[in-house]
Amino acid sequence: MVKALGAEAYGVAKVMLLDALKELGGSDQERLSQSFSWNHYTREGHKSMKLQTLAAAALLAASTLTALAQPRPLGDSRFVASVPFPGYPEGMAVYDGRFYVSGPAAFGVPGNFQPSPIFVYDVKTGAMVDTITIQGQTGPLNAISCIAFDGDGNLFVLDESGRMLKIDVETKQQTTYAAPFYPNYQSAFNPPAPILLNDLAFDKKGNIYVTDSFEATIWRVPPGGGAPQVWFQGASIDGPFGPNGVRVDPNSKLLYFDVTFNAMGKGVIYTLPLVDHPTVADLKMFHTFEAGAGPDGFTFGKSGNLYVCLAGSSQIAVLDAAGNEVARYSGPAQTPNPAQPLIWQNPANIAFDDARKRILVTNHASLVPNPVFAVFDVYVNDQAGKLFGPDGERDDH
Repeated sequence: MVKALGAEAYGVAKVMLLDALKELGGSDQERLSQSFSWNHYTREGHKSMKLQTLAAAALLAASTLTALAQPRPLGDSRFVASVPFPGYPEGMAVYDGRFYVSGPAAFGVPGNFQPSPIFVYDVKTGAMVDTITIQGQTGPLNAISCIAFDGDGNLFVLDESGRMLKIDVETKQQTTYAAPFYPNYQSAFNPPAPILLNDLAFDKKGNIYVTDSFEATIWRVPPGGGAPQVWFQGASIDGPFGPNGVRVDPNSKLLYFDVTFNAMGKGVIYTLPLVDHPTVADLKMFHTFEAGAGPDGFTFGKSGNLYVCLAGSSQIAVLDAAGNEVARYSGPAQTPNPAQPLIWQNPANIAFDDARKRILVTNHASLVPNPVFAVFDVYVNDQAGKLFGPDGERDDH
């Protein structure tokens, strides 16, 4: 494919050169031989210099096209966009040629004292094109976490005031889809605290599963919304920072979720069957990361691989369908200034840009002294696995 594109580029360059030479007369063969003939240059002087310049320009264009045709290496990372105040970007979702970034996913920061924003970017250029401001937040600290689309242009948002919002991204109409999420379990590792809604995922029946990181709890919201119910909770998934990233497997039979830090400081990805009342006996360990890695958001690829943000070690791990780690990427992300790459800082969430076979990642930067809030990409030569919405499988990715 690359060879073919390279040949095509040089073919384009030849046509460009011949078109430029027509004004000088003669056959195509004569024009080409003259354009590269030293004797012709010495005889024709100014005219030959013009030809030389045109030839160089055409060949430069050809070499540029050839370079663009070269595939990116796996793990190659590039800066995509900056995330403005209030920063601390968490959620990431891609829909209809745009990607959406939510935040702040942090407490005790200046952005908690204003309505939380969702920034909207053009997926091809990285240019910001819109902002959605969350309505009706009651404080005293405003924050939002992760986001997810259905297949009809509705964006579902976890608001840390204890509710899930549904936003029509075209009309900007906002409604409460599920509430209230409320304190109901005392973690052995955290003092009595508010809930910490973190991530969400649909199954093919339209249920939404929501992780609660401070209460060792996974909530389930029924199709159509309403009151969330505790689906699974307890000491088996408790830790200093409990349930976090969550996804439904492409067959919609298992729920995958991670515990960022368990009692030993390790991160674990678990599975549970999508039944009404799972028990501890149903809980299966899929993969365990080393202490400090801190798994956060993740997503399935069409390949069957699982791409996992490691917020603690500022890396991205790739797991195969059996739970084996097959790759780990560390950045940094290339920027227009080669001397100042974007250092990965606590990546939080992932979504696929299928057209470019890359993942888009939020640089949450919540655990570092000099945060840089941004979105970067990683080339993985993969596309999104099957996603679901309220009406079953989504067809918009």
